Amino acid sequence: MPILLYCATQFGSSVNVMAGVCDCAVRSQESAGLWVYWSEIANPEACLGDAESLKKAALQFRQVLREILAVITPLPFRFPTLLETTDALEQYLAGEQELYRAALARIGDCVQYEIAASWATDEQADLATPVSGREYLKRRQESTGRIAAVDGKLKSVTTDSVREWRGRQERKTHCWFALVSRDKREQFVASLRSAGPSEGVRLRLSGPWPPSEFIKPPSGQESVKEDGPESVIARTVAGRL
Repeated sequence: MPILLYCATQFGSSVNVMAGVCDCAVRSQESAGLWVYWSEIANPEACLGDAESLKKAALQFRQVLREILAVITPLPFRFPTLLETTDALEQYLAGEQELYRAALARIGDCVQYEIAASWATDEQADLATPVSGREYLKRRQESTGRIAAVDGKLKSVTTDSVREWRGRQERKTHCWFALVSRDKREQFVASLRSAGPSEGVRLRLSGPWPPSEFIKPPSGQESVKEDGPESVIARTVAGRL
């Protein structure tokens, strides 16, 4: 029977979750030195085959992660990842087991917070209208300066509570991801509040979440090859429709 994967945690740390995607039972087992959570999905096309059911399944997937995160830190698999049977689990993990084991050891009991920044000037900008090269460079420099100012402020007020920061630029927002120890969550949030508002920028905090942005090692450290799970027998619903 096909199975849908949720996440991996440290070996030997099982969390009881009653129901998951498509209201199926959530199970867990050791595989490749990891503790893996999954559900048997008897008919994936029936419960994941259209946009509405896929949206519902995504919410159920996140709920499973939240319940596990309340007890231990999970590293989620990409949603939706389906395998033919539980017998395929070892082969699926073969290409990524070292990456996940190293990440779990490095991350430990930390969780992830996300901060999304948006600027009024960017929200009002018409990005579809072509501009001259000079104007483009001007906007790029201004954007870089604004991001650097917020970046410096965030990091200066959270020095004692954040283990690692990562960031990503999106179309009209910049996102920061903070890796925070569980015992420093309140300190982290309090530090952000103490910083006060920044003119012209809106910051939105969310979390805690599973630390998915920190699975890969920091830049400059040795990384594991990319041709892991996605290149073997795993199938996603998107590929099946």
